[in-house]
Amino acid sequence: MENETARVEAFSDGVFAIAITLLILEIVVRAPHEALSARRLSEELRHLWPSYLAYFASFATIGVMWLNHHRLFTLIVKNDDGLSAFNLLLLLGVTWVPFPTAVLATQLLAPGQRVAAVVYATSFFAIAIVFNLMWRYAVRSRLVREHLDVAAIARQYAGGPILYAILIGVGALNAVACLVLSAAIAAYFLLPPQLWRREAQQPRPMR
Repeated sequence: MENETARVEAFSDGVFAIAITLLILEIVVRAPHEALSARRLSEELRHLWPSYLAYFASFATIGVMWLNHHRLFTLIVKNDDGLSAFNLLLLLGVTWVPFPTAVLATQLLAPGQRVAAVVYATSFFAIAIVFNLMWRYAVRSRLVREHLDVAAIARQYAGGPILYAILIGVGALNAVACLVLSAAIAAYFLLPPQLWRREAQQPRPMR
């Protein structure tokens, strides 16, 4: 079972790596590809700032998702079909991220920016729900080893759908603010789960 868990994590690492690499393609495609004067090139590069901002926000988010996925699989010691299904659903969301990122980057200064921001934020909202479902399934199915962080992670993750629901509302009002808040939410999930431990909490043994 441990080998199966290792295979799940190794496969997931590859998918995360591909998704995070695809983010840069939107900038590469829009970058100047002809010879320009220094002044014109500087202007063209400045005009790409929406792509830079979208890239940074999504890179931070996918990077933190990868980090949290690794955290989970240091505690998950068994695998079953349900966990594999949830993990594939999570990876489906991860591979989707470059698309709304590219859409938002191209529409950030256009009239459709709010629609693009809502699509972007809704994507992360769905991923946050899957993350919660996968972790709760693993705990409920006794696939995790006993550890103080088991309950702490559940508490930290519970805030994810709420934060991303707020992000949807922000996106409906301002696309730039949506990207900035998205990066801030990524910082929230970068925090160690020990911060959500309750005092005198004892690890619950597996049965």
